[in-house]
Amino acid sequence: MACKLVRARLFEYMDGELPAEPRAQLEAHVTACADCRRLLDLERSFAEHYGQRLRPDPAPDRLRARVTEMLGAVPAVRPRRWGRRLALGYTLVAAGAVATLGLGALLAGGGPRFWRLESAPLGRLAAASVEQHQKLARGILPHDITQVTPKAAEQWFKSRLNFNVNLPELTREDLDLVGGRIAHLRDLEVAALHFKMDGRDISLFVIPFEKYLDLGIDATPKFKMVTHQGYDVIVWASHGMAYSLVSEIGGRSCLVCHSRDEPLGLPADARAHDRL
Repeated sequence: MACKLVRARLFEYMDGELPAEPRAQLEAHVTACADCRRLLDLERSFAEHYGQRLRPDPAPDRLRARVTEMLGAVPAVRPRRWGRRLALGYTLVAAGAVATLGLGALLAGGGPRFWRLESAPLGRLAAASVEQHQKLARGILPHDITQVTPKAAEQWFKSRLNFNVNLPELTREDLDLVGGRIAHLRDLEVAALHFKMDGRDISLFVIPFEKYLDLGIDATPKFKMVTHQGYDVIVWASHGMAYSLVSEIGGRSCLVCHSRDEPLGLPADARAHDRL
């Protein structure tokens, strides 16, 4: 079993959902591969120390009622095959909303904005980004490089990854690069940079553009904001690269990479950007 496949199925293995044969193949690979074994140990350590504490509370009655209402709005008439598929699609999206994207966006953001900005692929990328951000901020994932400039970090990644890493312009004087490492957003290998601004942690993940396209995230709007587990996640693509930025600094998140005067291409009702 190759490293890429092991990392793609690691969470199935940890959750006891992997069938006997692939489980045995994965265990044999991890026994022989130090990198994959270290990754498995890190994931287990994170689950033991933080998994239960960070697990979201059960959905409240208000949320359950709203999801039930959304499911009830699915058209019952199915005169054609495409109609059945459309109804099924609405049902799956509504049912997955709670589990994939968390409670805050659904309760606070309102229906239209929720459907427009927080698609299922975007939600999965946001969840994976937040997971890695928590590990970086808590030191569970150690830095491979520290005390370097962004340009030096960029060159370090270029010599170790199979894609050309280009960082966005980071011109804020109060943004400090703490360190960086090669990380994985589930099975997606990325460059991860850990910053501090006003004493708060910020993570920037640089994603190869081709892999980003494979995720199936909508091209518009260019800048997408998702709130997951209390973190702001901004996802965008530019100049042949894609980025996912995770922070706890609320409406100022965009200012990490962009000036106040730069048009961001977000809908007028995107609440996290109204304050900029």
